[in-house]
Amino acid sequence: MFLQSTNAAAKIPSTRLFSTSSTQFFLGKLNKQIQATTPKKHVVEQLQKPLGVIEQPKDTDNPASDPRNLKQKYRDFMDPVKNQARQEELQKEMSRSGMYDVYTYRQTKGKMFLSPPSYWKAEKALYFPNFSGEGLSSSKIRGTTSTLKGKISVVRVFTSQVAEDSIKKYFELLDANYLTKPGYEQFLKDHPTSQFVDINVTENAFKAAFVQLSKSGIKKSLHEKRHDNYFIVPRKSLHIDLREQIQLLNPYTGYIYVVDHEGRIRWAACGQPGENDKNVLWRTVRGLEKEYKALHPTSS
Repeated sequence: MFLQSTNAAAKIPSTRLFSTSSTQFFLGKLNKQIQATTPKKHVVEQLQKPLGVIEQPKDTDNPASDPRNLKQKYRDFMDPVKNQARQEELQKEMSRSGMYDVYTYRQTKGKMFLSPPSYWKAEKALYFPNFSGEGLSSSKIRGTTSTLKGKISVVRVFTSQVAEDSIKKYFELLDANYLTKPGYEQFLKDHPTSQFVDINVTENAFKAAFVQLSKSGIKKSLHEKRHDNYFIVPRKSLHIDLREQIQLLNPYTGYIYVVDHEGRIRWAACGQPGENDKNVLWRTVRGLEKEYKALHPTSS
């Protein structure tokens, strides 16, 4: 009788063992999640490899609003592959919290990377991704890709006044400030095949509403030829992988991308200009203009 009881007890799973195994599994998974979302110390390095995306973008890429209907959203929600990709994206986003961005900005003074000493060759350069947003004159959503085609573009990207102010000195030359209305007239005379493109990235609904209320003031402050080249873009349309491809990672600093007539990024900068950054910027613009004129000798 005693032997039978012992055998019966042996067949019953150990509650303690089951509980311990479940706890260890849960803690192991939690630890992996914590490690994945733990911020990594930012290291400031000089750009070596070209920034951008491999495939030529379209104006419909990265739409400002989600184009999916409810059925498509539900299908994507139930798709394990897309769920895994979304989870990985969320982990990256969580690893770059607001406090982390503030800390990194203070540590680097907005200099998230060092600009290359010269511009990237055309055959090596990658494309500037499409940003979708509305302009100053209309609420119609447009893509930046068409705007960048056919001209040398100095693209300014910023999310706040602090970020925009951090890159103003690049445009303050000895004889003109290209950001003022008279200065932009001078810029067009100095660089007739070039243009400025401004991308104001709104971090959240509050910022978007504030920019909407400020549109008339922004419009008045800019040369009229810059109005159609101003884009108000919601940050949610720019997933983290895309931002990483162009090093657009900190909302408190401003970024500059020099883009050629084919829409390829040839040089980039962020934050206050270093000792030689301003010279390299305008040397790049002049160099790309020469390339463009060699290909289009009849262009003015």
